[in-house]
Amino acid sequence: MADGFADRITRVPRPFDRQRSEEVLSEVSGVTGPLAELIGGAAGSSPHLSHLIGQESDWLEEALNGSPEAAFETLMAEATSHDPRQLGPQLRIAKGRVALLTGLADLGGIWSLEEVTGALTRFADKAVQAALEAAIAREIARDKLP
Repeated sequence: MADGFADRITRVPRPFDRQRSEEVLSEVSGVTGPLAELIGGAAGSSPHLSHLIGQESDWLEEALNGSPEAAFETLMAEATSHDPRQLGPQLRIAKGRVALLTGLADLGGIWSLEEVTGALTRFADKAVQAALEAAIAREIARDKLP
């Protein structure tokens, strides 16, 4: 599992929309080779992934440098580690990044279906727990709960 993202790509989707694929690839300048093929194929086949790639291009280049597991664990650690008053925006950003990471790991054949769904489930559990704790903490602060 120590291999990087690019080393583990076993397949790449063919882009349905080649123009969108090329536009998105131009925004992600530091990615070449199999990673570029994977990103181009994903962007040219999925409007949602295309949007996320464009939105998260800086983060994506850094995340793809190591293993997908390391990138996911970093996301999990950072998802709720900031100001609790900013939990909503933090979770929205993390949700998009998790969707992008798991989507690319799935499309590239890097993760099995079980690994993809396991990562999505772990993130969902963490997000729900953090949101629940924040809501309860607000009610406790207002003396609405003991």
